Amino acid sequence: MIPVAFGGCRGWFHPSQAGRRTGRGVVLCAPFGFEALGTYRAWRRLAEAFAARGLPTLRFDYPGTGDSAGEEAPGRLADWLDSIEAASLWLRRQAGVSEIALCGLRLGGALAAAVAARRPGEFGSLLLLAPVGCGRAYERELTLAAQTGEAADAPEDWLEYAGFRLHATDRQGLGRLDLAASLAAARVGRVLVAAAPRRPALRPAALARLQAAGLSVETIPFEGYETLLREAHRSVPPLAFYDRLADWAAAEAPPAALPPQAPPGPDLLACAEGVTERSLFFGPGNGLAGILCEPEAPGPAPGVLLLNTGADHHIGSGRLTVRLARRLAALGVTSLRMDATGLGDSAGPVEVHAADLGDVLFGDGALADVHAGLDALEAQGLDRCLLVGVCSGAHHAFQAALREPRVVALALANLPAFDRDAGGAAALDGGPPPGEIRLLRFPRLLLRRLLAETDRVLAERLGREAGLDRAGRWMRMLQRRGTRLLLAYSEADWSLRELRAHFGRRGRHLPRQGLARSVVLRGHDHSLNPLAMQEQFIRHVEDLLRTLPDMRPRSQVAPATASAAPRAAGLEAADFALLSSQRPCPVNELPGPLL
Repeated sequence: MIPVAFGGCRGWFHPSQAGRRTGRGVVLCAPFGFEALGTYRAWRRLAEAFAARGLPTLRFDYPGTGDSAGEEAPGRLADWLDSIEAASLWLRRQAGVSEIALCGLRLGGALAAAVAARRPGEFGSLLLLAPVGCGRAYERELTLAAQTGEAADAPEDWLEYAGFRLHATDRQGLGRLDLAASLAAARVGRVLVAAAPRRPALRPAALARLQAAGLSVETIPFEGYETLLREAHRSVPPLAFYDRLADWAAAEAPPAALPPQAPPGPDLLACAEGVTERSLFFGPGNGLAGILCEPEAPGPAPGVLLLNTGADHHIGSGRLTVRLARRLAALGVTSLRMDATGLGDSAGPVEVHAADLGDVLFGDGALADVHAGLDALEAQGLDRCLLVGVCSGAHHAFQAALREPRVVALALANLPAFDRDAGGAAALDGGPPPGEIRLLRFPRLLLRRLLAETDRVLAERLGREAGLDRAGRWMRMLQRRGTRLLLAYSEADWSLRELRAHFGRRGRHLPRQGLARSVVLRGHDHSLNPLAMQEQFIRHVEDLLRTLPDMRPRSQVAPATASAAPRAAGLEAADFALLSSQRPCPVNELPGPLL
């Protein structure tokens, strides 16, 4: 897997396995928005299946999406079609293949067919996975989904859903997409359509007309569709079905005739004026991956490490971390948005099942990955760091800061628990422990509040750490170290109960040194998907950076050796138990009433 950049797009090239190279390459055309975010791990797994059968494969982000350059803008649909052509040309030249197959999922399937229609006879095969058959119907689907979310009041001419926007001109363009008409004009030798349950992309009459015209169209059921098209933390790659797709794609592939070119050079991508990004591999065996966003003229500020939200890959929910990284780079701040083991582009068990993801999202391994990310920034000369996380990312950031003197500031959104062993927000909101009746939820919260308040008073007035509330003790330790802390919460989010249990309503009993503050964002989305909520959070992070004292210039240090061993921070290791038997924090659960 090799990171690449071309025409303002970032992608990943999966060379064919040694000894199995064919003359056919595959370009993967991703779905749009929330569907692309949820299926990212599975998309990588499909690319690996193709490469294992001798088909060099390229997956990439469309302009203005994912890690590619640009933002939402009018005319993006045309840019996406052009980028598929550019990706095909890149793969043909780089891999030395004589034939290109396009494989698209949902909207990506419709785009692949449209590109093939623009270039009749140029593509040898199409693999269309639950493709959008009628663009008008898809546009209506997006409109209905947007109206149910918090972004229903998006700016005029824009449609927003889960943090992803489409301009009115592109919605009109969607309305002109017609899968049957594209296939009729494409003159492609082989077409495979994997039909989603109860969502046929081609009506029987249209399919009959295409076949009567001599087009070879094979339709099969999309096995595993309903467990694939989910939120990232619940999505399960249909591995057996992928093997079937890869076998079909490799059938009758022409032999390799041209040698592949030398490995592509650095994947530097100019994202904005004075801002460049490149991929970075680090950690044990260089198995962790991330994107380093660098300003042309870095200032004295610390580096910023951006962590995964749930199982979403490093672009963040609604592309939050990409927007944040590039905004910070405009202020002269370098950042690394990284994937933990098994998530996004990092090595690990890509086929983790949804039932096992609690261990991935809140397990000890993710904390070790944070330390590796800090080492990677230190290797770039950034030995002080601001950690940023939402939900599970906030959990790991807080726990890492307790062990890491390199962490000088924290920006945490909807932190599910300060101390999960004491019973965090998920337990308070999701129901009482086994054997306890639901009516005891409030007494439990009240007991935790009384213990926390007693612990705080003893510490502040008598200078004694009674150990009644570890969260309060940890917070006081961070304050003594001078660590600045931003705690951001969505309105009525269930994690506000956790803040109240330890530090009173809206955090009014946070340590008084002025280094920690809590804010409530306007909006209710737990993952900060709406762009209006993202803008509020980004501004608070920018303000936090401006409050930091002047840091010494970037140090010239030797590359750090990655280590999973936490650094001591003044407390016994027993104080840092990360997990309890509680269920993992749900990423998109609606909040209940605030106690």
